[in-house]
Amino acid sequence: MNFYEELAFQFGIQDGIELGWCVPPVCEIARVADLDLSGIRMVAGDFNQQQLSAAIEQDAVLHRVAVVTKQKLVGQTVVFFPSVTSAKGGAQIMRQQYGLEAGWVSGEQPEEERREVISAFKSGELKVLCNCQVVAVGFDVPATTTCILARPTRSRIFWLQAIGRVTRPLPGVVDFPGSTPETRRAAIAASAKPNFRVVDMTDASLDHRLITAVDEFVRTDDPELKAKAKQIAAKAPEPMTPDQLLVEALKQQEAEKFAREIEERRKRMEGEASGRVVSRDVDLRFSGKRPIGTYTNPLKGKFAGMKMSELPDYYIHWATKNTNNWIQKMFIRERARREERRSAC
Repeated sequence: MNFYEELAFQFGIQDGIELGWCVPPVCEIARVADLDLSGIRMVAGDFNQQQLSAAIEQDAVLHRVAVVTKQKLVGQTVVFFPSVTSAKGGAQIMRQQYGLEAGWVSGEQPEEERREVISAFKSGELKVLCNCQVVAVGFDVPATTTCILARPTRSRIFWLQAIGRVTRPLPGVVDFPGSTPETRRAAIAASAKPNFRVVDMTDASLDHRLITAVDEFVRTDDPELKAKAKQIAAKAPEPMTPDQLLVEALKQQEAEKFAREIEERRKRMEGEASGRVVSRDVDLRFSGKRPIGTYTNPLKGKFAGMKMSELPDYYIHWATKNTNNWIQKMFIRERARREERRSAC
């Protein structure tokens, strides 16, 4: 900021996806019950790497990473660990106990050995590449489809660097004359790599401060919706697209809002009423029919006690199909009343 007062240009992953240069994501969050991040200090905006490494290097956590990798991997897969020990230990457990073709690389390896492992991964000889920051930058293997972050982070920069390893489309898919964003997106969708998969591993608390795919790709400024989308991603049996996560979060928010309204209405009906009472005499000999909308819903459930006129249309439709005798006749009359009212309007 001593030299530049504003950002002149920015091109992020989301821009690349919209313009058809990057593959779109499907997102998943895997909670690790044995991982506790609450006591780890922060250094320069991210977890203290020494403490984080000690937490990840526990056998129970490494086994959980191996299980998640075996269950979630699609295509060539990179797994990010916080330390050399955890990357090496994770690869060994995957090979020896889970039957995965896994290798590991780190900056401490001899360059020739590291090159051989990466070459084996590029050729497909290795299915999983466990690493400690080595492939976070400058690693170009377009066939890499799945990214598993076994290094929880609060650093958006590191997270984006890691995810960048899997966003590339396969060779030749988008490189054709006269391409447009629409034709490139269509070509990616029809290719052998229509999506990339990102699995963010978190502790059991699902700490909202951790950076995940939900934070980057679910486009909403509502923190409550983001939190709901994270919970959905952590419970979903299959990975979901950012749009699917947002839709489900909105549905959940609306359902909770409706439940609160019902509960508030119920509370307002409890207790003793006070105030002036306005009454009028009623001739009990009156033989006219009482409007159906003033009757009380005879069925039990969340709409019990409401007037017929207050019930939603879909509930009226359901009741006409799933009740009988006088109850069914009540709902049929209410449906007819509504239809008559609509036609009059």
